[in-house]
Amino acid sequence: MFRTVTRVELAELDMPRADLAEALDCCLEKVRRGHFIVKSICSHTHFDTIRHLLSGPGITFPTFRGDIRDDAEKLRMSIATRRESLLPKDAFSHMSAALLHGLDPVELGTEKVEITRPDYSRSYSDLVFYARDLAEDDVDRTLGSPVTTLARTLADIALDHRLEVSVPLISEGLRERHISKEALRPKLAPGRRGRKRALLALELASELHESAAEAFCAVKFHRHGITGMTPQVTAYSSTGVFIGRNDFRQEEARVIVEVHGVGKYYMHPDGPDTAARQNHQRNMNLINAGFTVFNLTFGDLFRPQIFEQIKKTIAQALGQRHQ
Repeated sequence: MFRTVTRVELAELDMPRADLAEALDCCLEKVRRGHFIVKSICSHTHFDTIRHLLSGPGITFPTFRGDIRDDAEKLRMSIATRRESLLPKDAFSHMSAALLHGLDPVELGTEKVEITRPDYSRSYSDLVFYARDLAEDDVDRTLGSPVTTLARTLADIALDHRLEVSVPLISEGLRERHISKEALRPKLAPGRRGRKRALLALELASELHESAAEAFCAVKFHRHGITGMTPQVTAYSSTGVFIGRNDFRQEEARVIVEVHGVGKYYMHPDGPDTAARQNHQRNMNLINAGFTVFNLTFGDLFRPQIFEQIKKTIAQALGQRHQ
């Protein structure tokens, strides 16, 4: 849990303005007006004023990696500064709740902290309130602050956010947390705004998507009108020799799409070079077995021309088969 500190607390600790200015270049991060996060331990004298604040259990520090994951870390910092300001009937919801549940989004869909409360809807520059009543069994109180339950969180995200946001998270819930579509569907009541999109999110999500990138790719297939892409299909050679499992395959067109994350290479027990050699041999085996293979990096998922090429290749293959 991040350690937050307010300007009032710093004043009570008699931290001079000069020390605060130095700390903001070093070990403190201003998240919003009057609210800071302790982002690291340092050896400078200005840290002596706040060192004791880290004596509690479970204190963690923000981690920035220089990629898309930093957006989630910044939102986690904003969430931390809002914990003490929740009203009795408030609960963190939507993407804020997803992060508190430990889910791993591809896209956040928002930079704002999201809170559900029964009184009113209102949006600020860094905060949004949803005016909805929460049943007691829709709130999880085991995470340090009131948070909508995982099922309610996924349903709310499906109702209020884009497919690119909801489908990877629902797929993760199905795969890792054993949430069922049957548990989510009753929370998408008829008449709810966004219900049509939410039901589509349930349709596109699958426990067979082995990563958030694969689930995100499934959304892109839908966006580009690419149909028939079955996840996790086993491939064999013409002689019946096992080649591997494909992330996606269009069976009739014999087109395969593999989605490669950094972990595919750098988490291989024998290192990235071995992983690259094995992947190359696997591709050659698939090509020799009569498949057309597209290997997509994470960046490719944001390039429309790649999906238009996949769609064209499938159409051409199907056209030749039906001649």
